[in-house]
Amino acid sequence: MSIPPCDAGKVLVEVGGHATEMTANLENFTAEEKIEYLQLDYTGRPEESDSGVFEYVFGFEHRRGGRSSREYRSPAKGGHGFAASNQDTGLAALALIFLPGLQTDYDMNCEGLDKWNGQLAWVMRFQQRREKPRRTLLFHTDAGTVGAMLKGRAWISAESGQVLHLETNLMQDIPAMNLRFSAISVDYAPVQIESKKLELWLPKRVEAYWEISTHRIILYHSFSEFRVFSVDTEQNIQKPK
Repeated sequence: MSIPPCDAGKVLVEVGGHATEMTANLENFTAEEKIEYLQLDYTGRPEESDSGVFEYVFGFEHRRGGRSSREYRSPAKGGHGFAASNQDTGLAALALIFLPGLQTDYDMNCEGLDKWNGQLAWVMRFQQRREKPRRTLLFHTDAGTVGAMLKGRAWISAESGQVLHLETNLMQDIPAMNLRFSAISVDYAPVQIESKKLELWLPKRVEAYWEISTHRIILYHSFSEFRVFSVDTEQNIQKPK
């Protein structure tokens, strides 16, 4: 089978359109979120662990002419919160780096065709441009807000142009947080609205690894029981396949 060359410009236009759709999708769904938390010491020995199930809502806030993501969680019935569950990271929205207005913050190059979960996908490598603003992942510290420089790869469906999977790392540590290393991966999947024959592309699973000071923190977020808002009601939609 002949493999067509990757037309990076065409792929970025297509995925950029879907990223714009995802912006609206993220604000119009709720889900059940399961969080698993593990903290290790510098030798890899477990220090703390916890898990819980939450009602999850994603939203955007407008600040100083821009937008920032917000995550709202409340423990499911019979559940409980814990320190790590209160972190407002917005990691589920990392695929929004492909928004047309954000793509220029990065050098983006297509590395060729691969497969992700059996689907043909273009692998797009991205790396923060040093002269551009760092708008994707922000950390709030006592000294102010620090923008992270990110690099990574995304697997973009060759058939639909949707982001299937994204992996990213910090390009440099963040001394204000004693953050030395971070690795994040996000899986996205389609969900079907039963009553409207409509498909939405939403986050399915997030894995995050952080090295902060002498500790290592691992967080797993998985989403299920999706619901979307309509004009005056909510409609149940199927779990991602």
